[in-house]
This record gives sequence, structure tokens and C-alpha cells, in this order.
Amino acid sequence: MNTATHPNVYGVIIVSLEEKTAKRLAEAIQQRGRPAVGLSIEDNGGSLHTAAMGASAAIRMMHEAGRMRRSRMDWSEFVLGVECGGSDGSSGIVSNPVAGLLADRLIDAGGTVIMSETLELLGGEDMLAERAVDEQTAADVRRIVHDCLDYAETFNLDLMDANPAPDNIAGGLSTIEEKALGAIKKGGSRPLVEVVGLGERPERKGFVIMDAPCPAVENLSSLVAGGCHCIVFSTGRGNVSGNPISPVIKLSGNPDTVALLRDNIDVDVSGVITQGLPMAAAADELESFLSDVCYGAKTAADMLAEHEVAVSRFMRML
Repeated sequence: MNTATHPNVYGVIIVSLEEKTAKRLAEAIQQRGRPAVGLSIEDNGGSLHTAAMGASAAIRMMHEAGRMRRSRMDWSEFVLGVECGGSDGSSGIVSNPVAGLLADRLIDAGGTVIMSETLELLGGEDMLAERAVDEQTAADVRRIVHDCLDYAETFNLDLMDANPAPDNIAGGLSTIEEKALGAIKKGGSRPLVEVVGLGERPERKGFVIMDAPCPAVENLSSLVAGGCHCIVFSTGRGNVSGNPISPVIKLSGNPDTVALLRDNIDVDVSGVITQGLPMAAAADELESFLSDVCYGAKTAADMLAEHEVAVSRFMRML
């Protein structure tokens, strides 16, 4: 439901095998103030006829949405997601800290930043707990990490064999704790105000942690459900994942990656390594591109239609 009522979504078309489910979901979305149409394959003459009805409904919604006018929104109302994937040595010293500087700026302006991927906090949970605004929030961040470990133990999963991943190791990361120290930097340095569950919307503004899985597509889907207007995706080795609802900005500080994957990287901050570019100046470039995206500029993932959605069938996914 949080995905269907995301701020970037105008209207929703629900397609279900039978009428009851389609009607129930469509009515729930309508109650939240969004146009929604529920279609039943069983009751509308099969898949082809239902698809045609859905296309017709989508065209009507596009006409309606096209009559809307842009209006200014303050950064205090903005929700930014921060993620990292394909991490390497450059991630922890360049792109993640640059994302963290942007996170601090947004929070200082009254906005909200959500960081997730619980497994990749392993070894850094105490550092995050020290930033918590109260004892309950500190306990929450420790709990989600320990729950992740308990889940792995219950199913006899070897975390060290899965994380760091082979591309992380090839990029110079040796342990999951080392990876965590770099990953945490993308969340900036401001106080931790809340820990939320998978796909939940924060109730407080500021720095928030979401208990969500690590795989990129699943995590992007979780952040989108949490209401992120846009997501900054820091990558060292490279990643092409995007989302159809929220723009995903690819940020990299690895000079080899930005040269090899020039079509997939939106913001190149490798100058921090190659030219001595100040971190603050790199954050300026990222902030400028984020502003452009808010005004309608397309990210590489959007232009290449590299859009995927995956929802965990189990609440605890590594």
C-alpha cells in the first residue's frame, strides 16, 4: 500500500485474478486520495481484454496527471534514500562520504534521510546506537542487527561466505565489518531519530534507518515504499539497478568504474582521488544533480529503462 500511495505516484491500476482482491485494494488506495482502478481477469474476459481495459484507464490517468502543475517543495518535506552496492575501497573513502555530506545538508534543512541494508550495518551497530536520540532508538538499531544474526544462525547461513560479495573482495574489502564502516558513512553524521521496518514510512524527520534486505533491487523497492522521493546509490564497482517510481542517482568515486560504465554513472566524483577535488565540492556536484532530477532531469537508469521491483516474501531477508 505504501508503494501505491508513494508521493511520485499519481494513480494506480490493480489487476487481480478475481474481483474481490482488485476491489479491496483499489478502494483502500482511493481512501488515501489516489485514483485507482481495480480489474478482474476472471470477470473481464481474460488477460488480453483486461490488459486493454487497463491501458484505457492508464491513458485517462495520464491525461488527468498531465493537467497538474509543478509547485515548489521545501527540502524540509523531502525524503532521500541512500544506498550502496558493488562497494569497493573507493566507496568508503569517496562516494559514501560524499553521499553522507549531502544527507547532512538535507537533514539540516529539515528533511529526512533513510539508510537501510541491515546486514551491512554488522559491526557498526554500536556506532549508530551512539548517535541515537534516545535509548529506545539505540536499542532498536542493535536489535535489528542481532535479529539478522539470529536469522542466519537459525537457518545455518554463513554470512562471511556471502558478504563481502566477490566483487567487494575484488575491490579491496576484506571483512563484513570493514564494509559496514564504509557503508555507514553514506548516512552522514546527524543524530539517529528512528528505526523503521521494511517499507514503513518514518514518523520523525532526520536520519532514519530502515530494517531492509541488502540485495539492491529489494532494497530499492523497500526505500521507495518508505516514501523516498529519490535515492542516491553509491557504487564502487558499478551497478545498473533502478526503480520505476523513484529516480535512482548513481554516484561513483572510482575512476576506472566511471570510465568503464560512463553510460550508467550519473555523478562522477572520482576527482577526489585523481585531482584532489574537495569532498565539499563533490557534495556540491551531487546536490546540484539531485536538484536537476527534482526539476525533471532523467537519471541514467531512467533513460535506459533499467527498472526492477522485488518485494521480499519473508520479512527477514539477508
